[in-house]
Amino acid sequence: MNLYQKIEQFVTDAFTKANKPTDVFHAQRTVHWIKELKPDADEALLIAGLAHDIDRAFNGDWKRGSFDPDFLRKHQDLSAIEVEKFMKEENASKELVEKVKNLIANHEVGGDEEQNVLCDADCLAYFEEKAMRWAILAKHEGKEGEMIEKIKYYFSRFKSEKAKAIARPFYDNVINFLK
Repeated sequence: MNLYQKIEQFVTDAFTKANKPTDVFHAQRTVHWIKELKPDADEALLIAGLAHDIDRAFNGDWKRGSFDPDFLRKHQDLSAIEVEKFMKEENASKELVEKVKNLIANHEVGGDEEQNVLCDADCLAYFEEKAMRWAILAKHEGKEGEMIEKIKYYFSRFKSEKAKAIARPFYDNVINFLK
């Protein structure tokens, strides 16, 4: 089994144990969108796509719905630390560990080209498979306004016009549902 497959198993096992099967799907869809946005993505970017939210498997949903920069920083850092520990146990090269860690530590905000791809792929996966589920719940709870703000925030995170164009139908659908 190669390192990518081991990471995939690690992520699947961790989220399954935490009873978060939709997070496994989110990780897989993030990788799908990375490949769409950057067909020549390297192993580090694909691993980061799989494992970018891994702290949720170990620490729960402590930051759920928060746009607080301190919470987002903590989430990124905790995920990077978990992946670093696993990769070191698997004897991954120091360079690969550092690159994956750096990507995950910036997946909410982007930065360089690959961090931006990861941020965009994460947002695309959110719009594709989470946004409407959360919108339905928000509407049921009478929290449409809060959800509209969250959707606008996620849409504002896109770095590339390509990713924004892909997300636009998902975005419009959720916004229209919430109005």
